Amino acid sequence: MARQLRLFFLIFCAGTCFGQQHPYELNVSSENDNYCLNLHDGYYTNGLFVTLNYAPVGLNNRIRETSRLSKIVGQYQAGQMIFTPEFVTPKTTKDLMDRPFAGYLYAQKGLTFFYKKGHVLKTSVSVGTIGENSLAEQTQIFIHKTFDLLHPKGWNYQIHNEVGVNLQGQYWHELLPACWRKSRFDLHSLSQLTVGNTFTNASAGLLFRAGRFTQPDQSSWFNARVGREASHTSTEFYMFVQPAFQYQLYNATVQGGYFTNDAGAILSPLRHWGYRYDIGLLFSPPRWTFQIMYTYKQREAATMRHNEQFGGLTMAYRFGK
Repeated sequence: MARQLRLFFLIFCAGTCFGQQHPYELNVSSENDNYCLNLHDGYYTNGLFVTLNYAPVGLNNRIRETSRLSKIVGQYQAGQMIFTPEFVTPKTTKDLMDRPFAGYLYAQKGLTFFYKKGHVLKTSVSVGTIGENSLAEQTQIFIHKTFDLLHPKGWNYQIHNEVGVNLQGQYWHELLPACWRKSRFDLHSLSQLTVGNTFTNASAGLLFRAGRFTQPDQSSWFNARVGREASHTSTEFYMFVQPAFQYQLYNATVQGGYFTNDAGAILSPLRHWGYRYDIGLLFSPPRWTFQIMYTYKQREAATMRHNEQFGGLTMAYRFGK
């Protein structure tokens, strides 16, 4: 019996199945500094993102055999991000608040374009709000009450309300020949540009993957395991490392709203240059995706006393016919 179970597990992890692809994927991602087991609330303290990825019929039907594109995937996303100083206990005073209290609540629409040469372009537009309307204070109080943590104090100094519109483009350029995928190594360059009155920044970095993965237009990393035609679907299991350098021109969660008078809120000068790296594992059988990630990031605000780190957990399920 034990031998049969081991054989089943090997087939499940390493096999390839042929069948109907699923045109929809529901993706839920949670980020929190406590996932690093440091028992500490501070800086980027919590993020929750719910995404619906789908295969748009009309756009994909327009792709011709002679086109450079192989596939288009659409996304709808809703998310919330919460930022606080290093300390949020009842004893925290204004002079200890080394980063502004801020929240960001938004909705986003995106399209990802996959090229036959392995390159990927993702574009998106988001509309959201900072300030009390982001519901960050209520969310953090609920989390602390649920897990019997100290009641957070200081949200009366948070950044004020402002609606923001942000445009973003991300581009992954494959650096290794396609034949290298058989060697289980993959390398992309990554460039990103965000323009808006909430965030304006640019970054550049690398994406390295090692393990079992599929071509980009079928890969879970790019949310591309959705489709409407029957095809081979391989199980993916790989580790990834993604270092990047970023230049920030504007960040409303640190500096306050671009068009808003933030008198009474505690703000901070922006630290323009910084780096971050993400490292993690991803496992994706035909219908599911599971990902765990650790992120280390330099300080965003000039007044922050420490760099920040947080963990991320992602689960996705594909459905529909």
